[in-house]
Amino acid sequence: MNIKLTRDDFNFKFKQYEGMFFNAIIDDETDIVKYKITKDTQGLELKEFGNTHIKDNMLYIPQIEAYLDLKSIK
Repeated sequence: MNIKLTRDDFNFKFKQYEGMFFNAIIDDETDIVKYKITKDTQGLELKEFGNTHIKDNMLYIPQIEAYLDLKSIK
């Protein structure tokens, strides 16, 4: 999964992440998500990384304090 973080599409607090890319791998069995936030679409220029989870089809990204609805982005 590769999503461009824009304030038009997602309601998040921290402007420094606007225009960056959220790259994630979702483990379907455990709903644990390993992700990185990068400056480029290929995922090479790393800004942040971590783990998060899915609950009720919503993916939480701690750095931007926002939930992404997986139904709307798939």
